[in-house]
Amino acid sequence: MRGQGQGADSAVATRLARRAVEAAAPQELAQFAMTAEAFHRAAPHRRLPFDGRDEPLGLGVEAVAALLSTAALAAAVQVLEHLAQQSTERAVDTVRRRAFPRLRRRRPEVTATVAVPERLSSEQLAQVRQIAMRTAARLRVPEAQAWTIADGIVAELATMAPDAAPPGESEEGTPEAGQ
Repeated sequence: MRGQGQGADSAVATRLARRAVEAAAPQELAQFAMTAEAFHRAAPHRRLPFDGRDEPLGLGVEAVAALLSTAALAAAVQVLEHLAQQSTERAVDTVRRRAFPRLRRRRPEVTATVAVPERLSSEQLAQVRQIAMRTAARLRVPEAQAWTIADGIVAELATMAPDAAPPGESEEGTPEAGQ
């Protein structure tokens, strides 16, 4: 999720956030794609009002109050960064325990991919829910809507296939197709 966010990570974050917006603020779905594009294009330090600004993405305070989409996107990014960190830690641990002794004998090709695990445990889903809720709350989203955003992200993660196509590439059979 670093840099401009124009890759698979931004597509997954958008997918998670869209599910959350469907539940928390369905009236925002019409402009969700535009909001997500602007969010991912913005430099990470300009996406959110953490630096004391009240106008993320250059929108006025009035518009921000109505845009839960930005909060859902921010929560999704935080969740994916958390999962990526966990994945990296597991990979480093695995290399340390299993592969490092073998490196002395031969030079294997090492590739690293950070992805959403096939199945998240109930403990991991609970952690993700807390991260998403805290992120939305930091953005001054009312508590009930912050939990709805968190629940939407968790629901999408729980049902998401790791190799699923991002939205816009293949939406066959999805309830949001054509919206």
